[in-house]
Amino acid sequence: MEYLRSHSVNVSIILGLALVFFLVWPDHVGTEAERAAHDQGRTIITYWDRHAGHEHNERLKLINEFNASQDRVYVRAIPIGYNALMEKTLTATAGGAPPDILSIDGGIMAQLAAHGLFMPLDDFVADVPTLDPELFFPHIWPMVYFDGHVWGIPTNTDTYALVWNKTAFAEAGLEPERPPGDWDEFMAYIARLTVRAESGAIERMGFLPWIPWDQVYQWGVLFGGEWFNEELGRSEAGSDPNIIAAYAWHQSFTVDPDADEQTPHAMHPERIESFSRGIGDYMSANNPFYSGRVAMISEGEWQVAFIPRYAPGLDWDVAPLPQPPGVEPIAFGPTIIADVIPATARNPEAAKEFLRWFYSPRGADQPSPAADYNEAIRNIPPRIHEAMEPRFIEHPRFSVFVKQLLERRVVSYPITPITQFITDQARRQRERVTFRATTPEEAAQAFEDSVNREMERIEALLERRRQ
Repeated sequence: MEYLRSHSVNVSIILGLALVFFLVWPDHVGTEAERAAHDQGRTIITYWDRHAGHEHNERLKLINEFNASQDRVYVRAIPIGYNALMEKTLTATAGGAPPDILSIDGGIMAQLAAHGLFMPLDDFVADVPTLDPELFFPHIWPMVYFDGHVWGIPTNTDTYALVWNKTAFAEAGLEPERPPGDWDEFMAYIARLTVRAESGAIERMGFLPWIPWDQVYQWGVLFGGEWFNEELGRSEAGSDPNIIAAYAWHQSFTVDPDADEQTPHAMHPERIESFSRGIGDYMSANNPFYSGRVAMISEGEWQVAFIPRYAPGLDWDVAPLPQPPGVEPIAFGPTIIADVIPATARNPEAAKEFLRWFYSPRGADQPSPAADYNEAIRNIPPRIHEAMEPRFIEHPRFSVFVKQLLERRVVSYPITPITQFITDQARRQRERVTFRATTPEEAAQAFEDSVNREMERIEALLERRRQ
């Protein structure tokens, strides 16, 4: 496979997947339940779950429900996680041991589908009424339907909002129940909430746009910019004043060595790494927002589940993210998590039987397992009628996220064979800007140049494969 030959796979990942290959091989029977399923003559299929931790455990509950509901198919679920997901998928495919179903990020799916790694699901979707494209949020279906085929089934989607620490607001003399009302007030709040030690070191940041996630792509969108023109198939970010302005805003969070006066929240570039090192694990009480190191963050709807689990005493709330003046209200819905069937899966029909069950109502007026899964992990269901269920739309905090997708224009990552490269390059240039190794203008142009070169390279590679 030319794509595999043109992208080196880390040897340590290959070695680390040896045990996974052993587990996913269909002839291997592990647990007592699997042995019983094997003795019953059931088809045992393997499900690779992009989620891990408590999110995987919630999916496992539903998979166990499916396994108990019939005697034809048994699903073995393995939490793969999202780290190095593309590399793991490529390695499993190259090694001849792909799972029967793979839970995967939409951007990675788009890249790998272009190289023939997944099975088209057009006929399957047409045969399942609850997968009618019209049932989904308008921005969702283009993430799975491209190049003339359906490549995946959307499981959940996300958007982001401003999450703030009410206690930190009170300590800073701000009204705890009142988020910043506009962009100027947002910047004023960031300054008020930033706390410095006598040494000048920052003990608490009011807000830092790359913590806990490096969301430079989102901020470029919220500034009104366009990173990649999908119609043209290329980037024009170097001449986009809004992308340049977004980079300049990121740069304002670090000290300018040539300026006499610094912004109140400016951090010395040399201290960025030490500040970040002290943050701790995301899914733990050491999360920078949970521990009080950052007073406001841009976060997703899953915090409705995460905060009670990891920071039960935190007093917090959520509101739409502020945007610079003159920009239309935008919701950033970056991508989806989708279920795909690898092109070389051994049991595609058994895989489809599970997917039909997971995405269909259990009965009249009963929710689908997919909707229950979204409630359990507090992600947004991609089908509008499920997102409008009272358990989602009437929740005082969760509803803030859902309403953004209902009421605003939604912008997502582009659907291209180089989506991951695009987002990586946006982050790479953000780092260079904030470490003051380049200017915002140079960063935007460097992004454009690198993306267009990579797009031309991949297009040439795909054209050779078609010949």
